[in-house]
This record gives sequence, structure tokens and C-alpha cells, in this order.
Amino acid sequence: MENQNHVVLGGNGVTGTETIKALGSRGVNAISVGRRSHPDRAVRSHIADLLDPDQAARALAGAEVAYLTVGLPHSAKSWQERWPLILGNTVDAATKTGTHLVYLDNVYAYGKVDGPMTEQVRIRPSSKKGQVRAEALGMLDSAARERGLSYSIARSSDFYGPGASMSVFNMFAIEPVAKGKKGSWIFNANVPHSLTYTPDIGQALATLGTDPRGRSGTWHIPTAPALTGRQCLEILTGPGVGTKVMSQMYMRIGGLFNEVARETLEMAYQYTCPHILDSHLFESTFGVAPTPIEEGIAQTLRAARAELRELDATGA
Repeated sequence: MENQNHVVLGGNGVTGTETIKALGSRGVNAISVGRRSHPDRAVRSHIADLLDPDQAARALAGAEVAYLTVGLPHSAKSWQERWPLILGNTVDAATKTGTHLVYLDNVYAYGKVDGPMTEQVRIRPSSKKGQVRAEALGMLDSAARERGLSYSIARSSDFYGPGASMSVFNMFAIEPVAKGKKGSWIFNANVPHSLTYTPDIGQALATLGTDPRGRSGTWHIPTAPALTGRQCLEILTGPGVGTKVMSQMYMRIGGLFNEVARETLEMAYQYTCPHILDSHLFESTFGVAPTPIEEGIAQTLRAARAELRELDATGA
């Protein structure tokens, strides 16, 4: 690890992989840190479990920048148990090594927001997961004030993109359509809802880790203008197909058998009211624009269909 100065924690996941790609396009050959080697053998790997403080410290040894992109299952209990340990070990290692930390966050800590979400919105969580995220922000702030941690925050709305199997939009819309079935939206298809494209997440993280202007502060990742669920499904399937909407009652029944459905109910407010992420600050500061949602959906559907063809070919 001595000769490497950028490490992607959780690099085997979708956003981690996109970050590694984006860094590579900037001439930065980052290392993927995960509990297993990266599935792409061309990517250099460092095997570590961030729940172990010693392994976290070794993963960050010699690193100039670390990108925390670790994902956890859709379980509030898992978040409450594991996230403070993962972040705490990462922060401890970063402060000891002088590593700048780029922290991938979501909007859960904002809670219910009346109007577009900007970087100035107050942290007022209204869910268990939101509380975990709010406490994480407090941990980062304390480490900066008391121990000199250098960090910046990249905040994403609900994400979607090629291979993003944990995405609600991928799961309920993209993947069924790829299989020739009807895609669904949840709760209310008539309110605008921001979706952040995973390649844009990777590009944003790489920007914050390589541009001196991104070495502090909170930044909303470039996100295409919010569309309604109905509009998103029309882009996916074409007009006239009709919109299938899963009600909260339907999701409650599904939650008896499916953890993702059960955990989605806690965040229902994001799908019953307008959910709009304003990313103007990032876009104007760094001179970038989000991927148009039409392009993002087309690329994601194409990737899902290619994956199905590969599975059919291998008999998996």
C-alpha cells in the first residue's frame, strides 16, 4: 500500500467501481478496499474488513485520499450496528494518517423537506436510518474540530444505474422491464422525485478527491431535474403503456416476506411528497452537468438486458 495514494473503501460495490473508473479517467490508479478482491482483475485490491480497526488502519496507510462508498443492507438494525463502527474506524485511521476523506452520503438526515433540498437544508432526520446518518455527520464534525480530520461530503439522492441492484428504481422498474414485465413505481407516481445516476456519483467523488476546491464542505452530486414516477416509467417503457403503482398497503404485505419492501416503508415520505435534490452548487463550481435521465435509463436498461443474456448463456 505504500505507493498508492487513493483508496476506495467499498470499491467492489457499484458506486465504488464507478469511482475507480472515474479516477482512472483522471490518471489516478486507485485501490479497491473490500472484504474480497475486486471482480475486475484489472483493478488492484486490498482485502480488509472495515469493522476491524486494525484492518481499516492498514487499508489507509500511505493514502492521500480515501473514498467511503461502503453500502449496507436495507436494514435499519444493520445500519445502527455497523455504520458507527465502519465510520469510526475509518475516521480514526484517516486522522492518524492525515488522509483526506471523501464521504458518500444520502439525503436521509434531512428528513421531510418542504421544497428543493440544497446544501443549506437543516439536518432533521425523521427515520431510524436518517438518525444514523445524522449521527455520522456529527462524528465527522467532531473529528474535524477535535482531531483535525480533513473531509468533504458528497450527497446523493436515490440512485440508479447499471448494476445497481440495491436501487429501488432498478429493482421495481428497470429489472422487471428487462425481463419483459411491467415496471412499477411506489406510493405516488404524480410527484417529482430526483434520481442520481451512479456513474455521476463516481465522477463527483473523483472530482472532490482530485480538485482542491472539493477538499471541504458538503456538495450535492449532479442530478438530473426531477421527474414524476409516471414520467420515469414512460421514458423506460414508452408512452401509453400505463403506470403500475404499488400502494403502501401492498408494500406492507410484501414486507412480511421481503426485507427491502419492509425497509422501504420507513422512507415512504420520499415517495409520497416531492423529493427534489438541487445540485446547482456542484454543477456551477466544477462546470459539470448530470447525465440526462433519458440517457441514464437507456444505459441502465441496456446493462440489465445484457446481464440477463449473460446469465442465460451460462445457464446460471
